[in-house]
Amino acid sequence: MKRMKRISFWNLWLVSIMGGILVGTIWANLLGGELLKQIGYFDGIFQTGKGLDRDARRQLWGYVVRQRLCEAGFGGLLAMTPVAAPGYLVLSFGTGMAIALVIAVFTLEKGWMGLGYWLGAVLPHGLCYGAVWLIFVAAIKERQDLRKIRIWRLTGILVMGGCVLEVWVNPWIVEMFF
Repeated sequence: MKRMKRISFWNLWLVSIMGGILVGTIWANLLGGELLKQIGYFDGIFQTGKGLDRDARRQLWGYVVRQRLCEAGFGGLLAMTPVAAPGYLVLSFGTGMAIALVIAVFTLEKGWMGLGYWLGAVLPHGLCYGAVWLIFVAAIKERQDLRKIRIWRLTGILVMGGCVLEVWVNPWIVEMFF
Protein backbone atom coordinates (compact mmCIF):
# COMPACT_ATOMS: atom_id res chain seq x y z
CA MET A 1 0.00 0.00 0.00
CA LYS A 2 1.38 3.39 -1.00
CA ARG A 3 1.70 6.07 1.61
CA MET A 4 0.13 9.37 0.79
CA LYS A 5 2.49 12.29 0.77
CA ARG A 6 1.58 14.99 3.22
CA ILE A 7 1.13 18.45 1.73
CA SER A 8 3.23 21.08 3.46
CA PHE A 9 1.69 24.17 5.01
CA TRP A 10 3.62 26.43 2.60
CA ASN A 11 2.11 24.59 -0.37
CA LEU A 12 -1.38 24.86 1.11
CA TRP A 13 -0.77 28.56 1.74
CA LEU A 14 0.29 29.15 -1.88
CA VAL A 15 -2.66 27.12 -3.19
CA SER A 16 -4.96 29.20 -1.00
CA ILE A 17 -3.61 32.52 -2.37
CA MET A 18 -3.63 31.28 -5.96
CA GLY A 19 -7.14 29.88 -5.52
CA GLY A 20 -8.27 33.27 -4.23
CA ILE A 21 -6.66 35.02 -7.19
CA LEU A 22 -8.37 32.60 -9.59
CA VAL A 23 -11.79 33.02 -7.96
CA GLY A 24 -11.33 36.80 -7.75
CA THR A 25 -10.38 36.99 -11.41
CA ILE A 26 -13.37 34.91 -12.48
CA TRP A 27 -15.67 36.96 -10.27
CA ALA A 28 -14.32 40.26 -11.62
CA ASN A 29 -14.69 39.08 -15.22
CA LEU A 30 -18.27 37.96 -14.61
CA LEU A 31 -19.19 41.31 -13.05
CA GLY A 32 -17.27 43.44 -15.58
CA GLY A 33 -18.85 46.88 -16.01
CA GLU A 34 -21.06 46.48 -12.94
CA LEU A 35 -17.93 46.00 -10.83
CA LEU A 36 -16.42 49.17 -12.25
CA LYS A 37 -19.52 51.17 -11.37
CA GLN A 38 -19.62 49.86 -7.80
CA ILE A 39 -15.90 50.10 -7.08
CA GLY A 40 -15.05 52.96 -9.42
CA TYR A 41 -14.08 55.26 -6.54
CA PHE A 42 -10.53 53.82 -6.52
CA ASP A 43 -9.40 56.24 -9.18
CA GLY A 44 -10.25 59.29 -7.12
CA ILE A 45 -8.61 57.96 -3.98
CA PHE A 46 -5.32 57.16 -5.67
CA GLN A 47 -5.14 60.33 -7.72
CA THR A 48 -5.94 62.82 -4.96
CA GLY A 49 -3.42 61.46 -2.44
CA LYS A 50 -0.60 63.80 -3.41
CA GLY A 51 -2.85 66.85 -3.59
CA LEU A 52 -3.98 66.66 0.03
CA ASP A 53 -3.14 69.55 2.33
CA ARG A 54 -1.20 69.06 5.57
CA ASP A 55 -4.25 68.58 7.80
CA ALA A 56 -5.93 66.12 5.43
CA ARG A 57 -2.69 64.17 5.08
CA ARG A 58 -2.38 64.00 8.89
CA GLN A 59 -5.94 62.66 9.11
CA LEU A 60 -5.16 60.10 6.40
CA TRP A 61 -1.98 59.12 8.29
CA GLY A 62 -3.97 58.56 11.50
CA TYR A 63 -6.58 56.51 9.70
CA VAL A 64 -4.01 54.33 7.88
CA VAL A 65 -1.93 53.75 11.04
CA ARG A 66 -5.01 52.75 13.07
CA GLN A 67 -6.28 50.47 10.32
CA ARG A 68 -2.96 48.72 9.66
CA LEU A 69 -2.04 48.32 13.34
CA CYS A 70 -5.44 46.73 14.00
CA GLU A 71 -4.98 44.39 11.04
CA ALA A 72 -1.47 43.37 12.13
CA GLY A 73 -2.65 42.97 15.72
CA PHE A 74 -5.50 40.75 14.58
CA GLY A 75 -3.10 38.70 12.46
CA GLY A 76 -0.67 38.31 15.34
CA LEU A 77 -3.40 37.32 17.78
CA LEU A 78 -4.82 34.86 15.25
CA ALA A 79 -1.35 33.35 14.85
CA MET A 80 -1.31 32.55 18.58
CA THR A 81 -4.57 30.59 18.54
CA PRO A 82 -5.15 26.87 17.92
CA VAL A 83 -6.96 27.72 14.66
CA ALA A 84 -4.04 29.75 13.29
CA ALA A 85 -3.23 27.53 10.30
CA PRO A 86 -6.79 27.22 8.92
CA GLY A 87 -7.45 30.86 9.78
CA TYR A 88 -4.46 32.01 7.76
CA LEU A 89 -5.45 29.80 4.85
CA VAL A 90 -8.89 31.45 4.79
CA LEU A 91 -7.33 34.94 5.09
CA SER A 92 -4.91 34.09 2.28
CA PHE A 93 -7.78 33.04 0.03
CA GLY A 94 -9.52 36.35 0.76
CA THR A 95 -6.30 38.27 0.14
CA GLY A 96 -5.90 36.56 -3.24
CA MET A 97 -9.46 37.52 -4.15
CA ALA A 98 -8.85 41.14 -3.10
CA ILE A 99 -5.65 41.32 -5.15
CA ALA A 100 -7.43 40.00 -8.24
CA LEU A 101 -10.41 42.34 -7.82
CA VAL A 102 -8.25 45.45 -7.40
CA ILE A 103 -6.13 44.53 -10.43
CA ALA A 104 -9.35 43.94 -12.40
CA VAL A 105 -10.77 47.32 -11.41
CA PHE A 106 -7.54 49.09 -12.37
CA THR A 107 -7.45 47.17 -15.66
CA LEU A 108 -11.06 48.07 -16.43
CA GLU A 109 -10.28 51.74 -15.72
CA LYS A 110 -6.82 52.03 -17.29
CA GLY A 111 -6.64 49.19 -19.82
CA TRP A 112 -3.30 47.42 -20.00
CA MET A 113 -1.76 50.15 -17.85
CA GLY A 114 -3.93 48.88 -14.98
CA LEU A 115 -1.29 46.38 -13.91
CA GLY A 116 1.38 49.08 -13.85
CA TYR A 117 -1.00 51.36 -11.99
CA TRP A 118 -1.57 48.60 -9.42
CA LEU A 119 2.17 48.04 -9.05
CA GLY A 120 2.75 51.75 -8.41
CA ALA A 121 -0.25 52.18 -6.13
CA VAL A 122 -0.06 49.02 -4.05
CA LEU A 123 3.29 47.29 -4.36
CA PRO A 124 5.57 49.60 -2.33
CA HIS A 125 3.59 49.42 0.88
CA GLY A 126 2.33 45.94 0.02
CA LEU A 127 5.88 44.62 0.35
CA CYS A 128 6.04 45.81 3.97
CA TYR A 129 2.63 44.43 4.84
CA GLY A 130 3.36 41.19 2.99
CA ALA A 131 6.52 40.76 5.04
CA VAL A 132 4.47 41.09 8.24
CA TRP A 133 2.09 38.36 7.10
CA LEU A 134 5.01 36.15 6.03
CA ILE A 135 6.53 36.53 9.50
CA PHE A 136 3.25 35.42 11.07
CA VAL A 137 2.83 32.53 8.61
CA ALA A 138 6.41 31.39 9.26
CA ALA A 139 5.78 31.59 13.00
CA ILE A 140 2.71 29.38 12.57
CA LYS A 141 4.59 26.91 10.40
CA GLU A 142 7.58 26.67 12.72
CA ARG A 143 5.41 26.86 15.86
CA GLN A 144 7.31 29.88 17.13
CA ASP A 145 6.35 31.67 20.32
CA LEU A 146 4.79 34.97 19.26
CA ARG A 147 4.94 36.37 22.77
CA LYS A 148 8.52 37.46 22.15
CA ILE A 149 9.02 41.20 21.92
CA ARG A 150 11.44 41.10 18.97
CA ILE A 151 8.83 39.66 16.60
CA TRP A 152 6.34 42.37 17.57
CA ARG A 153 9.00 45.06 17.31
CA LEU A 154 9.94 43.91 13.80
CA THR A 155 6.33 43.71 12.66
CA GLY A 156 5.65 47.15 14.18
CA ILE A 157 8.57 48.64 12.25
CA LEU A 158 7.36 47.01 9.03
CA VAL A 159 3.78 48.19 9.55
CA MET A 160 4.88 51.77 10.26
CA GLY A 161 7.18 51.68 7.21
CA GLY A 162 4.25 50.46 5.12
CA CYS A 163 2.10 53.30 6.47
CA VAL A 164 4.74 55.87 5.50
CA LEU A 165 4.92 54.39 2.00
CA GLU A 166 1.14 54.22 1.68
CA VAL A 167 0.47 57.81 2.75
CA TRP A 168 3.48 59.72 1.42
CA VAL A 169 5.31 57.68 -1.23
CA ASN A 170 2.65 55.80 -3.19
CA PRO A 171 0.62 58.89 -4.20
CA TRP A 172 3.84 60.48 -5.45
CA ILE A 173 4.70 57.33 -7.48
CA VAL A 174 1.21 57.16 -8.99
CA GLU A 175 1.26 60.86 -9.93
CA MET A 176 4.80 60.65 -11.32
CA PHE A 177 4.14 57.69 -13.62
CA PHE A 178 0.42 57.99 -14.35
